[in-house]
Amino acid sequence: MTHGHYKHPKEPKLKKTLSLFEITMYGVGLILGAGIYVLIGRGAAIAGNSLWLSFVVATIIAALTGLSYCELSSRFPKESAEYVYTKKTFNRNSFSFIIGWVLIFAGSVSATAVAMGFSEYFATLMVWDFSTIPFIAAGLIIILSIINFWGVKESARLNVIFTIVEMIGLLIIIAIGIPHLGSVDYLQTPGGGFAFADFSPIMAAAALIFFAYIGFDEMPKLIEETKNGAKVIPRALIYALVISTILYILVALSAVSVVPWSELKEAPLSTVVGTAWGPNGMLLMTIIALFATFNTVLAILMGFSRLMYGMASGGGLPPLLSRVHSGRRTPYVAILAIMVISLFFLILGDISILASVTDLGIFVVFFVINITLIALRYKDRKTKPHFKSPLNLGWFPIPALLGIIAVITIMLNFEPIIYLYELGIIVIGLIIYFILKSLKKI
Repeated sequence: MTHGHYKHPKEPKLKKTLSLFEITMYGVGLILGAGIYVLIGRGAAIAGNSLWLSFVVATIIAALTGLSYCELSSRFPKESAEYVYTKKTFNRNSFSFIIGWVLIFAGSVSATAVAMGFSEYFATLMVWDFSTIPFIAAGLIIILSIINFWGVKESARLNVIFTIVEMIGLLIIIAIGIPHLGSVDYLQTPGGGFAFADFSPIMAAAALIFFAYIGFDEMPKLIEETKNGAKVIPRALIYALVISTILYILVALSAVSVVPWSELKEAPLSTVVGTAWGPNGMLLMTIIALFATFNTVLAILMGFSRLMYGMASGGGLPPLLSRVHSGRRTPYVAILAIMVISLFFLILGDISILASVTDLGIFVVFFVINITLIALRYKDRKTKPHFKSPLNLGWFPIPALLGIIAVITIMLNFEPIIYLYELGIIVIGLIIYFILKSLKKI
């Protein structure tokens, strides 16, 4: 097995260009993403008026794993993030490869799924036949891959603009809801019970809407393109989680105050604005949803192309994937590879099962990340990182342990078939790993 970095000394490197503001907005854009525009209705069907409590629970779960990411990113400021954290801690190339493989699969499916969401909104807006959806999605993935190739600074600026539009959409919901606050019992569940008497609907909704938080884990993947990344990434990650959480909770309170929770099923935020402002309001939210889905696909393509680049740079994938364009200073081969994989998944049409497999894969990685921090702390008790996860018992990070418990609890909510699919993906990854190893490509 070949170790180390494949880059020739004269080959161009990634450009450190992103600021704290840009990387925070990248994180906010990823977290807000498209999830909140769909999942809030499904969450309300489970938790009723107590939906805001589910967001509080989901936030706590996200923050526990987020703190582990913060410390690991400050210890190992590399684009390949999870791959390098596990490799440096456990020194098992096959294990690190599988973690990277699961994430590359997850990222590509996520990009495809959200691109399909964009296409549905776009086809509706243009009054086009829904048979055009795969072609719209393919065009979007190609266009955003070109933007991703053009430069990380340009991509980040576009991301900032679109994230602001997403935030405006949520602020509109909050503004509409303010006059109605207090109009319902915010501790009432669908069965009419008291939230704290039976907490199971709150937990079930939290397991579902946690998917609206997935994305903060991609922030460390841009660390090599962030100025003073080891210090900036942990701060930006915390800021992004705090901003997103405040918006989510206020949106949840506003939505159930304006529209009964039982009527928030389809296009929930458009329903809220439509109730207050009529058809023009619904049109406005459809346009904002286009911005949200567009932005999410761009952010995913940015993050996972860097993961692939970082794995190749560290010897975990063929060195061709670590090539950096001399003019644009972006990992162009990895960008092309992620684009092709994302386009491939469009062929499958209905990717709802793949989306569930993706979510389970992300939780598996979160579980591993928390284990990694505990193992690293046990092995190395002397290093003082720029960011250290708080609430420690001696060297032991308590949030990481709580993060493990929380992730296991959420992982129990999947259908049995999803676990089999996930196992299949891992087995395929191992086969690819040993083929590449035998061919001496890694």
